[in-house]
Amino acid sequence: MKNIHKYILITVICGLIFFILGYPCRELFKISDTTEVRIVAALPLLFSISFGFFGVLGCAIANLVADILSGYDAIIFIPGFFIQIIYGYVPAIIWNNLRKNDNNKFKLDKVYKSAQYMLIVTLDSLISTFLVVSVVKLRYDEQLFSMLSANIFFNQFTTMVIIGIPYLICASLICQYNRRKKQNRPSNFIFSFSLNEKFILFFLVSSIVISVAIGIASFPGIALRYGENNLHLWNYVYFYIGGLLNICIWVSLGFLYYMERTVTKPIESMSEIAKTFVQETDIYERINNILQKCQRYIYFTSEVGELARSYKEMASELNDYVKNLTEATAKQQKIHTELSIATSIQRAALSKPIEVEGFDNYAIMRPALEVGGDFYDNFFIDDEHLALLIADVSGKGVPAALFMMVSKIVLKHNLQHGLSPAETLNSANNELAERNIHDMFVTCICGILNIKTGKLVYANAGHEKPFIKHKDGEFKIADVKSGFVLAGMPGYKYQNFEVQLQPGDTIFTYTDGIPEATNENDEAFGMVRLQKVLNQAKDDSVRLMCRKVRMAVKEFAGKAPQFDDITMLSFKMK
Repeated sequence: MKNIHKYILITVICGLIFFILGYPCRELFKISDTTEVRIVAALPLLFSISFGFFGVLGCAIANLVADILSGYDAIIFIPGFFIQIIYGYVPAIIWNNLRKNDNNKFKLDKVYKSAQYMLIVTLDSLISTFLVVSVVKLRYDEQLFSMLSANIFFNQFTTMVIIGIPYLICASLICQYNRRKKQNRPSNFIFSFSLNEKFILFFLVSSIVISVAIGIASFPGIALRYGENNLHLWNYVYFYIGGLLNICIWVSLGFLYYMERTVTKPIESMSEIAKTFVQETDIYERINNILQKCQRYIYFTSEVGELARSYKEMASELNDYVKNLTEATAKQQKIHTELSIATSIQRAALSKPIEVEGFDNYAIMRPALEVGGDFYDNFFIDDEHLALLIADVSGKGVPAALFMMVSKIVLKHNLQHGLSPAETLNSANNELAERNIHDMFVTCICGILNIKTGKLVYANAGHEKPFIKHKDGEFKIADVKSGFVLAGMPGYKYQNFEVQLQPGDTIFTYTDGIPEATNENDEAFGMVRLQKVLNQAKDDSVRLMCRKVRMAVKEFAGKAPQFDDITMLSFKMK
């Protein structure tokens, strides 16, 4: 039911437009007893293209009413009704079939589309002329090939060209707007014609001006022959104008075809280059496609050739850039792979916490880069003595990691050979300082725990003071004397210190990556926050306690990148 109302509305509106624009022409623009210049002759075809059969039906009904009001006999207006439908609907079907693969059937962006429309209009005008003159012969004594036939033909042709081409171009803009609206695309749509459509409109206006000017110039000569009041005068003037317009339009299309081949089509080919970049193909294939599209126009001496040469130069430079980028990426990937291997090696070098009866032991290390300079170690020297150490190498990245591996090997070697913590640091300090050409250094706490008695002997080489918690107490910073850093001063002597651990005592050691961790406001995590987190987790296992410290630092830093390596080593006497 809704569609029926829609079709009726289309028929009524099209009919009213046809009648309002067409009826006055019957009285004001007569050029013979049976014909007049009617600007609405193009509407049946155009309305049929736009709205289908009901568009041309409205025009046919309006024409029927106008013929009756003008006093024509039934032998004229009844066949005229069907002729109006035939010459309006049949060419519209042909046009729509030709445009069935186009997203916009109104668009005249190619010369061949304009030529197709002109051919349809020409054939339609010839057929409608034959039909109309055949009907007129039934009532009037008219020759089939006469001035009447010429005027009917040029009336149909002229109005279909003068009104039809601008109509299709404007309808094309409306179609584009409706499509964008359905696709929910941005509403700030700019109405603009294609280059071909601009040329067509220019040539159409030029042809009209030329034809009318020549028609007016021929007026005196025609008036001299037929007399100024003779109706044939306007027949001939109109014949001249229509003929010249026909010639001018076809000449314009020929010139426009030349322009399309030499200007419009090359520009469109150049514009398609941008689409090449979004294709899901290999980058080298895309560059090759650009070069192929440019090759056809690079020898043009016009602006098109200059544009093609610019695109070719751009593609060549892009090709060089991609090659250099590919090589750089390959090198970067190689470095990344090597760093990944180094990370695996370093992690494998860090010993897992040793399970000791009567002790809870845990360690964790998170480097700031792929590899880091922090390290920890724990291993048995003999059945009763457990070596514990944590260290921090100056700097970050690969240099620190290399120095870290050397330091770890030297310290472990000394401890395994029965040296005390102080002797171990003395020996390691001299060995590391011997070839320290880059002035690197290591901070370290080295200790030996007697697992039978709980006695801990340790020495400190410039490292962060540990936290200690006694049974039923809280974590406090240990009162530990600190020596100089390793590899900083050859011959420096370190000192041993002792502490007797009791059941429930816990020691937490760490590197400076924890208190010096910063957030987005450049605030440091600090010792106060660290002590607070430790006391909140004092009754937890050392594993859970270390993880809570790590999470607290991570939450504090937020989106700020990790500045330094983070390492923790903690053990508790049960």
